[in-house]
Amino acid sequence: MDTLNLRDRAANGANAVVQFIERNIADGSWGPGTKLPTERDLEKRFGVSRNTLRKSLRQLEDQGKIVRHVGRGSFVAGGLEPALGAAIRLLAPQDGENLVRRIHGASPTEVMEVRLMVEPLAAELAASRANAADLQRLEECLLRADQARDVPDFEHWDGMLHVAIIAATKNGLLMDIYDAINDIRNQPEWGRLKARSVTPQRRAIYQEQHRRIVSALLDRDGAKARAELLQHLTLVRANLLAASSQGAAAGPDTTMDL
Repeated sequence: MDTLNLRDRAANGANAVVQFIERNIADGSWGPGTKLPTERDLEKRFGVSRNTLRKSLRQLEDQGKIVRHVGRGSFVAGGLEPALGAAIRLLAPQDGENLVRRIHGASPTEVMEVRLMVEPLAAELAASRANAADLQRLEECLLRADQARDVPDFEHWDGMLHVAIIAATKNGLLMDIYDAINDIRNQPEWGRLKARSVTPQRRAIYQEQHRRIVSALLDRDGAKARAELLQHLTLVRANLLAASSQGAAAGPDTTMDL
């Protein structure tokens, strides 16, 4: 009976902690970036053990509601949703045209403009929302890209890294839209364009940029992640568009029409 009472008290305390934090976030008392009370303060307030408290905080972190930094404390996540939401709305077709068909019919210039608009903001949001599994996936994609045997293999893991960043935002709408954008990578025309634009030297540069992006995300440094991804995509766009122009100059059989 004593054991059951202890378990009940622990469960009730854990729920109280979660509800307290969620309530303060929901009613605006704690805005994005607000530091939560210390673990010691929460333990005393709710009469819970350190292990019970940390399970509650981990639950909120996995849901993308808070961010925990070793040695610094826990903070309310978010802060970029309005800007990211505005960028997503710009993707919506104005004439009712099917969005997936519109994306698949986009030019390289349009695709890269949208990516430059959305992905840096997404990286900053991912820095505050990524959980342990998300960060592990980023490191896996980085390693697989390092080990890639050829351009198609590298391109695959390059794409998976960017998908993993988007997934770490925990924004379902953004993930659905980005899936449609990423499908373009599977089209033969895109593959030929990438093959022309990705030289061994550029691949090495891209991968170094990937490492800096992932490093910033692991450090939970949203501003740096945003800046690094913006720099990376700016270079990718320049190289892709140069390759596309070269293909057009070579003749109609080598032009790309996405």
